[in-house]
Amino acid sequence: MGFKGDFNIWKDFIKSVKKLDRANKAVSRKPQVRIGPDPEKNRLGSFIDNRKSMGNVKVEKLMRSEINKFKPKRSIDLHGYTRNIDNTLEIFCSKCILENSREILIITGKGSGIVKSATAHWLSSHPELIVGFFEIKDTMMESGAFGVKLRSK
Repeated sequence: MGFKGDFNIWKDFIKSVKKLDRANKAVSRKPQVRIGPDPEKNRLGSFIDNRKSMGNVKVEKLMRSEINKFKPKRSIDLHGYTRNIDNTLEIFCSKCILENSREILIITGKGSGIVKSATAHWLSSHPELIVGFFEIKDTMMESGAFGVKLRSK
């Protein structure tokens, strides 16, 4: 794919980011009280449990044609995380699958590469959620993000 394709994906993502509206900062809301179990949490938990039983499926390296069409619908920023990102990524990817967001962006940052390598390992070891992924490189040919294609429901 090369640098231009990765950089174009990154530029498209940056265009979709909106600034926070600081005017609504002090809006007070009454807390919602839920009685009984949280239906969203139960749905997500059963989804994750059902996915763990997939057979011999492997995570693929995405083809150039798929990367060129890649348009992330959701993203997660892992800046400030340590190696322990397993639970966070599992919940995020599961929610995205349930919401039919099949293309996501995982931002790890460059840093020392601890979170980046942990993320790459997690992505490659969870074929029940991930179809394939690729690194998005910047102008210095360094990677600080992953483009990920998720499985369908």
